[in-house]
Amino acid sequence: MKQIVFLLGFFFFTALSQCSYAQYSISGYLDTPEKNKRVYLSLLKYNEENTIATDQILMSTLTDSLGYFSFTGKLLSDKHALYRIHSRVVEEDGALQMANNEDIKNLHNFVFSNQDTIIFEKNSKFWFSNNTNTNPIDNEWQEFSKYVTQLNTELYALTDFNQKNQPSSQMLSELKAYANTQKVHPLVTLVLLSGVRETIIEEDFKNDTPFYEALQDSLNAYYDNSSYALQFEDLIIDLSKAETQTNLAFYRRSTYVLGVICFILLTGVILLFIKLRQSKKGGVQQDTINLTNQEERVAELIIQEKTNKEIANELFISLSTVKTHIRNLYAKLEVSNRQEFVDKLKHHSRD
Repeated sequence: MKQIVFLLGFFFFTALSQCSYAQYSISGYLDTPEKNKRVYLSLLKYNEENTIATDQILMSTLTDSLGYFSFTGKLLSDKHALYRIHSRVVEEDGALQMANNEDIKNLHNFVFSNQDTIIFEKNSKFWFSNNTNTNPIDNEWQEFSKYVTQLNTELYALTDFNQKNQPSSQMLSELKAYANTQKVHPLVTLVLLSGVRETIIEEDFKNDTPFYEALQDSLNAYYDNSSYALQFEDLIIDLSKAETQTNLAFYRRSTYVLGVICFILLTGVILLFIKLRQSKKGGVQQDTINLTNQEERVAELIIQEKTNKEIANELFISLSTVKTHIRNLYAKLEVSNRQEFVDKLKHHSRD
């Protein structure tokens, strides 16, 4: 669906260009042993510099007996766009091939418009490498690319393995500064940003949203809210969703933590309330305990650490009577042994 919208935007500009006298010209020589070799012209999205697919292809032509090829006409957009010219390394292989190494190069990406001319010179090893392009934005892109290559060399040469994200973040910061200072075309900024990891872009979007909004405005103004402007808008929407989801996750975690804290506090308050009620209830019991005269005497002797036998001898009562008084005392004060009885009796007023 996005590819359809992207192409529709360019077809709109194509219709406009057909009403003008502008005409593009793409020509050159493919220096290969094979003749009648097919050459393809493709229209790329800003982040497709390193991908190749059949749905990118706009048109194709065959080289003549001398290896010469050309594309001319009025069918391209008057707006600057990213194109690719390429040819298969092995013609019999039906699959599209990307080769860009020390042995051979079979493609070239460039910025172009309906008013421009680009001429490719012969090169038996690196096809389409030697070229002259009248498009000023392509020259701007090439200069920016050289700057990026230099940055890569400088930043990644100093990379600490434990700080693998630092060069990428620094690279993005430098790219943005260069784009703002040099006031490069928004398409050039887009293409160079596409080389930065999405996670780095996502984090930077949170910290510097105005930069991306300004880039979106520039794209809308130049591309009339179509093609690359729509593609970048999709990215902005995705980044905004990611930021919203991050914020929601943070709020959910915060709500959970606050809920736990509130539960702990509420539990503490309830336990404190229960303890106060029990203490108050215990205080009421302290004021209402009544001991008989004999129980008073037994209690005093217990406090004096007298044994049951000594209490019986002193009060001239039987040992079993002493035990009965002690059981009654324990029941009234709700204790189970002498130490508890002594401790609690000290805090009770006895009538």
